[in-house]
Amino acid sequence: MKKLSIWCVMIFTLLVGFTSCEEIEELENCPDVTINVDNVAGSAVYRFAAQLDGIQDVELTWSINGEDVASGNLDDIASQIFEYQFEEGTYTVCVRVASDACPIEVCKEIEVDIDETNPCPDLFFETRQLDRSNSYKFIADFPGIEETNYEWFINGEVVVTDGQNADNYLFWDFEEVGTYEVCIKTETPDCPEGTSYCKVIEVQEVDERCPELFFIAEQDGDNPAYYFQVEFEGADQIEWLGWYINGEFVEDSNNGDNNRFYYQFEPGRYEVCLKTETPECPQGTSYCKVIEIEGDAVCPELFFEAEQDGDNPAYYFYPGAFDGIEEYPISWSVNNEFVGTTQSHDEPFYYQFAPGSYEVCAAVETPNCPQGVTFCKVIEIEETGTNCPNLFFTVDQEGDTPGYNFRAEFEGMGDISYEWIINGDVVDREIVDSNERDDYLYYQFGSGTYEICIIAETPDCPNGTIFCKTIAIE
Repeated sequence: MKKLSIWCVMIFTLLVGFTSCEEIEELENCPDVTINVDNVAGSAVYRFAAQLDGIQDVELTWSINGEDVASGNLDDIASQIFEYQFEEGTYTVCVRVASDACPIEVCKEIEVDIDETNPCPDLFFETRQLDRSNSYKFIADFPGIEETNYEWFINGEVVVTDGQNADNYLFWDFEEVGTYEVCIKTETPDCPEGTSYCKVIEVQEVDERCPELFFIAEQDGDNPAYYFQVEFEGADQIEWLGWYINGEFVEDSNNGDNNRFYYQFEPGRYEVCLKTETPECPQGTSYCKVIEIEGDAVCPELFFEAEQDGDNPAYYFYPGAFDGIEEYPISWSVNNEFVGTTQSHDEPFYYQFAPGSYEVCAAVETPNCPQGVTFCKVIEIEETGTNCPNLFFTVDQEGDTPGYNFRAEFEGMGDISYEWIINGDVVDREIVDSNERDDYLYYQFGSGTYEICIIAETPDCPNGTIFCKTIAIE
């Protein structure tokens, strides 16, 4: 029996040795990661391209000054190329790869110096893919856009001119699989040679198992209402079809006589979609059309009240109620950087500041206000005279799950005890010299809005200090 025990110990030791070697070899074989930066001198628009040779099918996340701003998968070229329009200043742009074998993060620091003397407008637009893989929304956004006449081009051909600048949107369905260059271009008296900004769109093959939906839209005379008629081969064989307007479910459209849908609109721009899921197409598919109803846009009267959180350099921002506030998310930004969303006037936005001056803005889009409306206030945070630590942590989601990783990152972190708090409840403690300390929190959420904070008190900061972020889980 003693010999058998010795053999078991030897075999276990060898197995541990082999496993350790494999882990070391995996880390040593991780490829070099680089970020290429493309910028025209004086422009606020930057393009970052990540090159990660040898890694396949992993999630890629971009961040600016520690805040995640875009993520995706390497199979999608949009996640390898990140484009952003900055204000003047210094920024740290990082790309992080979620891989157990190769946990990689690479950063670049840039100094944005905008040339205010350049007579040509600094063009830029954002891109959003809609429900169908070939359907896109392009949103022009650049300084001086209200005074600039520009045109949209696809592969060098003008596609929209009349009235396009009224809302600065372009909706486009690409008819074939392929690569397309989408551009906005302009010429002005001060910029006679013209200027442009372009992006490359990759349209992938649609799963042939999914039905190709289609419907006809017909206005009801002069009324701001439409009839929508399902019109595609095999429609009567599909068990369920659903109508959506601006992403909200409105009505079922089952086979038979109920494949006709009627809807009365208010002035504005609407995206009407027909959707289905089948056993052969479990991810679902859809077909959408944009309906524009003329008339004056009616934007909500957006405003908010700011209330300081005691003596802390942090504020609650309470949005004022307006019709439909429960239906539309309110986006919050601090100094032009997106920081979170809330919904309803009973849900305040909370933000922790450092000393300085900050412009806090709330913005919302509604069907009757497609360009959106914004309300801002300036918050001044004075030096407190105490030597409080500047707490901070990063956040990243665990794939598509409701689980999130929180990692503390601030100067002097190893010499400070602090607590993790979610919606006012302490969920973890990080104690100096504790064997269990890891400066990390993993938490799996249910639906709702959560305020995650770290809080610390030190002899030099007897009143304590706190840093928080808000997460909304659908």
